[in-house]
Amino acid sequence: MRRLSDYAVGRDNNFNLIRLLAALSVLFGHSVGVLGLPPANEFFFDHLGFSLAEMAVDVFFVASGFLVTASLINRGNLIAYLWARALRIYPALWVMLVLTVFVLAPALTTLPLADYFTAPKTWDYFAKCATLLGGVRYSLPGVFETMPLKGEFNGSLWTLPIEFRLYLYLAAGWFAFALTPAIRIRALTLLAPLATAVFLGLILDGRFFAAAFNAADIRVFMFLTGTTLYLWRDRVPLSRGFLFAAPACLALASFDKAAFFVAYVLLLAPLVLHLAYIPKGRIRVFNGWGDFSYGVYIYAFPIQQTLAFLFPGIGLVGLIALAAPITIAAAALSWVLIEKRALARKDDAAAATSRAFSLGLAKFASGPRT
Repeated sequence: MRRLSDYAVGRDNNFNLIRLLAALSVLFGHSVGVLGLPPANEFFFDHLGFSLAEMAVDVFFVASGFLVTASLINRGNLIAYLWARALRIYPALWVMLVLTVFVLAPALTTLPLADYFTAPKTWDYFAKCATLLGGVRYSLPGVFETMPLKGEFNGSLWTLPIEFRLYLYLAAGWFAFALTPAIRIRALTLLAPLATAVFLGLILDGRFFAAAFNAADIRVFMFLTGTTLYLWRDRVPLSRGFLFAAPACLALASFDKAAFFVAYVLLLAPLVLHLAYIPKGRIRVFNGWGDFSYGVYIYAFPIQQTLAFLFPGIGLVGLIALAAPITIAAAALSWVLIEKRALARKDDAAAATSRAFSLGLAKFASGPRT
């Protein structure tokens, strides 16, 4: 039987398609909340206990944990890794914030423009969302205050600080073994599944034993599961049979919410990786088109809220039908004009930073001139 390591080489996979479908699923799932519809209108939440949007976010974290860990290990350079992660997140985020905070929101706010632009809340929102330090903010003054999701301007951004912290924690784990690089991979291979097991215990405890349930814990668990599967890729089997067995198990477990939750947290990550690597043929063509998923994720929510605000009688199907193409168009422009160009500079940025560090260390080592 072939192993995950036999497939996880190069860029020939279905991750771009999987992440785009996940981002669109977040859009579909959020449409129910944006319109203020009862949870029963969201089939997955009503029948399984958590929404399509939540499951789609988990797919993102599985893929991120796997691919980001691969990026760090294959580069073997912490500076290059950090630049790659920063350039993937921040440039598109900053452009989106400028467009939404200083163009879209002023057109929608009920406040006079002078009051909007001088309000501390406006600048706090921009600063928190632009840095992702200490969480993000969700409301802008005078915007969407009459909507069912009152005041929520871009509710999707809550996951970005979690993801960026996970990037940093992975970097810290790599740096912790800087003095013993010979055992670094082996140590991470042991520590990652232990951390994954700890978070599995936390989410099961929160789900079934009335402990405090933190929605971030399941996202961290999914990321760590992706990390673990990459580190253990030489021992993880991939087979076409699993592509049929896993959905069948999930379908059987769906008759009981508790059983489904357990099956879901155990099967989602390996299912995502099977879907990423086993289906081939024409489906792989999409991978060359670019990664539009991040743009969809960061633009969808304010676009949906704006459409629901401008067309008060719009229904669920109408909102999705309008929001999806507008969001995809914004995402495609973001990829072509911002994200792709920023990522193309990551090696140059890493090389310049390394040279600056080397020059600084050389000056420090030489001491003051006399």
